[in-house]
Amino acid sequence: MKSKIGPVLLFLLGFMLLANGARAQQTAGDKDKAHQPAAGAQSDVEGPYTVTSSIEFGARGVFIEGNANKYRSDLNYGPGLRIFDSSLYVKSKDNTGPVFDTLMVSSFGWGEDPSKYLRVNAEKTGAYRFDANYRRFDYFNSLTNLALNQHVSNTEYRQGDFNLTILPQNEKFRFNLGYSLDRNSGPSLSTARFNGDEYPAAYPVRMASDEYRVGVDAKVWVFDLSFMQGWRFFKEDTQYLIAAPNAGNNLTNTATISSFYRSAPTRGDTPFTRLSLHTLIKKKLDFTGRYVYTSGSTKYTFFQNGSGTDSSGNKVTGDPINTVGNAKRPNGMGDVAATFFATDRFRISETFRVNNFRINGGDLLNETLLRTKTTAGVVTALPPVLTNQVFFRTIDYRRYLNTIEGDFDFNSRLSVHAGYRYTNRRIVLGSSNITVGQPAKPELSMIDNSTNTFIFGFKAKPVRIWSLYFDLERGAADNVFTRVDNYNFTNVRVRSILRPSRSLSFNASLVTKDNSNPSITEDNRNFGVNIKSRIFTSTVDWSPNEKLSLSGGYTHSRVTSDAEVIFFLANSTKINGQSRYFLRDNFAFLNAYVQLHPRLRMFAGYRIHKDPGQGDRTSTTSLLIGSWPYQYQSPEAKFVVKLHKNVDWIAGYQGFLYQETPPNLQRYHAHLPYTSLKLYFGRAE
Repeated sequence: MKSKIGPVLLFLLGFMLLANGARAQQTAGDKDKAHQPAAGAQSDVEGPYTVTSSIEFGARGVFIEGNANKYRSDLNYGPGLRIFDSSLYVKSKDNTGPVFDTLMVSSFGWGEDPSKYLRVNAEKTGAYRFDANYRRFDYFNSLTNLALNQHVSNTEYRQGDFNLTILPQNEKFRFNLGYSLDRNSGPSLSTARFNGDEYPAAYPVRMASDEYRVGVDAKVWVFDLSFMQGWRFFKEDTQYLIAAPNAGNNLTNTATISSFYRSAPTRGDTPFTRLSLHTLIKKKLDFTGRYVYTSGSTKYTFFQNGSGTDSSGNKVTGDPINTVGNAKRPNGMGDVAATFFATDRFRISETFRVNNFRINGGDLLNETLLRTKTTAGVVTALPPVLTNQVFFRTIDYRRYLNTIEGDFDFNSRLSVHAGYRYTNRRIVLGSSNITVGQPAKPELSMIDNSTNTFIFGFKAKPVRIWSLYFDLERGAADNVFTRVDNYNFTNVRVRSILRPSRSLSFNASLVTKDNSNPSITEDNRNFGVNIKSRIFTSTVDWSPNEKLSLSGGYTHSRVTSDAEVIFFLANSTKINGQSRYFLRDNFAFLNAYVQLHPRLRMFAGYRIHKDPGQGDRTSTTSLLIGSWPYQYQSPEAKFVVKLHKNVDWIAGYQGFLYQETPPNLQRYHAHLPYTSLKLYFGRAE
């Protein structure tokens, strides 16, 4: 992991020195005045700005027992120096700053933390508002139980969003500019299939996208209008490379590889347009309309070549594959929504949406397989195998969706809502595989179906200290691309909030989801999936005073999936079977905050996950049982000592214990002690 703490630290310290320097802008007479900081940790000074800032920097140690790669795949915290947290807030007096009226800069995680964040907000009243954030993630993945530990990544994600608004307070007209970036690069390991076997291959990742936006917000008569035009550009230059001979993962066949190379550079662009309208007519009718149009296009070239031995023992001297392809996806989506306030207690909402897109593309494939055969010591060249094909695919998709809902308030303690959603979709799939020199055989299929969903819920307050919420959705949902039947679902959510006093609250919720996806194969075999999910959550919070705070909770997640599968036996006989997966996760936590002394504060917490998985259930010849039984614990403690009104010393520890069941190499116990100093500028005593 690359450490870029130096430039960021200099940047933030420079800001703080600049901010601290603003405090020196006082006249000789003002220097004799007593300095009285404002409550809430602000420094009131003569000059253009008041300043509040802080920075916490220190070091973290990391000690790992067990599988370090599993630890890095989960957490990836490294030892060393870091900026735990920093903030800078600068505000002008009476909005009279020469460059900005307010400036806020905050960051966390810079150094050896896997997640780093930097945020900047600046505004000059009546002129501009600038908002920016930049994130960096060090992603590591190396698991012994995934693809023979041959899918490994150690990449860096970089993401950022930058937005500028001109005339932000102007209700008649505002101008917006924006830019976003997304990068992912670094070494990786994956697998490539060649000659009927699978081989580990170097897989250096190189992906990037850039998005540019320009738009306006305006108020014309009684309408609020918003327009945005954007352009997104995407590229990928990831490659596969095997430079040394390899026997492959299947050691029982004769297939080997001597060399392998694959490259598929891809370029894409997506211009998009968004137009929205909103108005409120006589405080009775709230109307919103929106239309979004995108037109994405992708082009790629593909080249692959390799040499080795195939599964028949023939020598492969070359297998060059060249492919060029492109695809387009014009997509239009529009919706209108209206809410009619019939009375102070009764509201009716109507939403209509239409979505229509088309995906069409084609590929040209050329392959020349060159082999030799050795018989009794004599090498003979086999006839080359030539492939020259053209592929075309089209998908036409159209969906209408209409939702109507009604809300009625019986009184301040009871309100109900009910609704109905209808969708209708049509999909037309076209395909054509053409061998050059042969007649085309296009195929066309159409899917047309509709779904119905019913919605009901209420909010009640039986007594002053108790609030109760209930929501129900029952019906069907369609699949965008696939031809299988609709999802039949029943979703229920219940939530209870009990507040006996201002310092004590009890929260409990239950979410249940029953999803069924029935399907039948072409030979009339069941091929559906049923999933049942139950999640119960409860928490207790008690804060009797500012010196003591306690909170705890328990969550039980229970998911069972039951999928119809088809087994292929050794004699190619098909039999129906089932695949079941069990999740039985129990999560509990306890947190405590205590002010032990005016200069000493303590925070302690403990979190535990335990999932027994499938329990004593075992697989049979026609039943596959799966689960992920594990236990995960994380104790934490932190002490904050106030050394000075502007300096805190912090010392803490966090532990992570991960253990799978039955025991295997994927277990670890990580100890992360840390210490830091937090400096304040402008903090009150």
